[in-house]
This record gives sequence, C-alpha cells and structure tokens, in this order.
Amino acid sequence: MDEDKKPREERRRNRPGDHRNDVELAPMQKDGEKLLEALNNGKMVAVLSGLEIMYVFILRSQYQCFIHKMDAEEGRRKAWVMSQRNTAMIKNLASVCDGLFEIGMKPDMNPMGVMVAAEKGIIAYLDMTGNLPAEDMDFMSWQEQMDDTDK
Repeated sequence: MDEDKKPREERRRNRPGDHRNDVELAPMQKDGEKLLEALNNGKMVAVLSGLEIMYVFILRSQYQCFIHKMDAEEGRRKAWVMSQRNTAMIKNLASVCDGLFEIGMKPDMNPMGVMVAAEKGIIAYLDMTGNLPAEDMDFMSWQEQMDDTDK
C-alpha cells in the first residue's frame, strides 16, 4: 500500500525512531542470579518449560507470575511476597526450566500487552532456531511427584 494511503497512526508508527511501545526481548543464560537481577531492574522474565510459559515480574513488592500454555489465551496467576524463601524459589527456576527470556518494557506499559507482544517474539525466535517444544510439561509436575511419594 502506498505510504500516503495508510492511516496516519500507521504511517507515524513506521517512521524511524518511533519505538515508544516496543518491547525488548533477549534470550538469557539459565542463571538464577541474572534472573533476579533482571527482575530487580524492572524487567519481566519469561520462563519456558515444555509448552508452558511463565511470565515473572515484580509489582507491589510481590513476584507476579502468569502461567499458560504457549500461544493460549487462558492461564493462571500466582503471586508471592518478596521473602527470602520465595526469592530462592524464583532464583531456582533458572536451573529447572528449558529456557529464559529477558523482556524489557517501559514502566507505564500494560503487563498483559507486554506478555502478548513478548510471546509472539518468543515463538518466532524458537521457531526460527528450531527449538519449539514438542512435549508439554507443567511447572508444578515436580510437586505432584513429591506428593505421590509422601503417601
């Protein structure tokens, strides 16, 4: 379509340098210290396990976690206060996950919109690198296995 015939907002968005709503996305090392550092610097972290993604960020002195199957609309939310125990649990995610992505966002951005944009980028990246997961694993499956052995 000719540039003059595009709606004004679309023309403005495509101009060089107009990236006010961009989300930054980068793969991370599976390192708990780096995960915590990213969270403490106001970033969001996507934690991959099988076909599930958990988005973690800090809001109101709590770890906010949104978990759902990749490219699905429905999911669940968990929140934990930032205690020593919960910080250790979040840090440990790096050692048990399949992958991590650091997501940079501006403070006034809606977290839900950031997650949607980031997920499109994550899926595209995994597809491009040939790493889209084939199996489904639940983040809490390790806990269910422990419960079965306790009986």
